[in-house]
Amino acid sequence: MPVWQNVNLKQKAIFEIIQRGETCNLPYYLQGEELDFFIRGIAQGPHAKTYLPQLVEREKSPIYIARGHAPPTYSRVVKLRFYGPDPVLKDAGPNWPAGQDGELMEYIIGWRWLYAYWDGPLVDEVDEAWNTKMWPEVAKLDWTWETLKFLTPPYWVPEDGKPWRIGRNEAYPIRVVKGKGKGGKSGAGSSEGGVAGRGSAVEEALAAKGAGKAAA
Repeated sequence: MPVWQNVNLKQKAIFEIIQRGETCNLPYYLQGEELDFFIRGIAQGPHAKTYLPQLVEREKSPIYIARGHAPPTYSRVVKLRFYGPDPVLKDAGPNWPAGQDGELMEYIIGWRWLYAYWDGPLVDEVDEAWNTKMWPEVAKLDWTWETLKFLTPPYWVPEDGKPWRIGRNEAYPIRVVKGKGKGGKSGAGSSEGGVAGRGSAVEEALAAKGAGKAAA
């Protein structure tokens, strides 16, 4: 199974929304419950006190999904529309234009910054979560992790007092296959098993990351 590497369940729901539509239909402007879900995600991340308070009004489409800068079809970015000046660049000096007061600006936010501080299980800690749609289930107000079936991820995660991690088994060792795959030969000394994380949807998305740039 693909490894999502420290991505939590609500972040997976964000990723599902980003990747759901066809590239030819982008940009896709979030509305209704999807917009609310993204706004709550920003509120539970490092930009809760930067771009979130300066977002434009709902009717002006404060958050939308756009095509990324890389050729693959999975290359998409999340764009925020806010009123200037840029809260991150305004004190960075003259070499970093921050815009004017009230100027309509845009910022590409990395999707993993949304729900980065959410105190909930990782995808790799929940049985079959990698193959289960999280949206819109995890966005429901009465949703709880208490009914989920948990497992030990294939990498180290601190217990941190999380109730679903208490009494868990040790992390499974990751086995790497040598000489396997397309164009390779299987030698006598090759180990058996699959390569952890190969084909990970998260790794593909991160290859097209575009976070951290402001556009006037």
